[in-house]
Amino acid sequence: MESCQVIVVAGRCGAGKTHWIQQQLAAQNWQQPRFYACPGYGAMGVDLARMGYLYPRLQVLPAASLEDCWQRLPNQGQFFLEVGYHLDIQQLQVPLSTVKRVAIATPQETEFCHWADEVIEPAVPLPAIAPPLPELWQVELTGQVFDPPSLDTVLLELTGGAYGQVQRLKGIFELPDGQAFAVDFSYGLGDIEYTNLNLPPWLEGRPQRWSGLELIGYHLDKAAVRELLADAVLSDTVLAQYQVHYRTQVEAEG
Repeated sequence: MESCQVIVVAGRCGAGKTHWIQQQLAAQNWQQPRFYACPGYGAMGVDLARMGYLYPRLQVLPAASLEDCWQRLPNQGQFFLEVGYHLDIQQLQVPLSTVKRVAIATPQETEFCHWADEVIEPAVPLPAIAPPLPELWQVELTGQVFDPPSLDTVLLELTGGAYGQVQRLKGIFELPDGQAFAVDFSYGLGDIEYTNLNLPPWLEGRPQRWSGLELIGYHLDKAAVRELLADAVLSDTVLAQYQVHYRTQVEAEG
């Protein structure tokens, strides 16, 4: 019987690892189970949450459960393991005999090219990043709903360098109309990308689904960023007013 195909994907920060995995998932017929894990980003992170929201049938596995899952994989299906940019690919242990290693890298990135079974060049050239590697910082925002104009200002200031040199920004944010969306930014590769997650609108109290912000960069002023985020969050009173308005609107349309 065919065994579960394990595909390990590695590359630099911003190389397009998650995007490539999404392309593979979009091309699947989903007749067999699909799995995704992203070790090195804690119990929950933006990519884990976003992949779960975008692909409800995808089984997203926290890093803590990886050791137990290897022997319980089904005989068919696919497992995508996305390796964090800050992890040593040479030390990565996957206790299975059949593993495909995919690197999103240029020919000059010899560490990835020598490690990989297949090398895919990034869609756009990546700006050079000199050692040391940038810092990874995450903050959970579950339950927080943002004033849209204030959130726009937050994102523009963060990506503009007002609170440190941000190389990468990923986030999932909730809005007062009950919608949640993801943002993605890579320094030197264009504007902020916005993706509606098409989740059921949350219009009663504070959302209990995961949301958060992930920054990768240098000299990040974390205390100031926390304060900036807090100032953009709606109070309970204002949020309740918004939700009454949007519930009335939904009922009128229904």
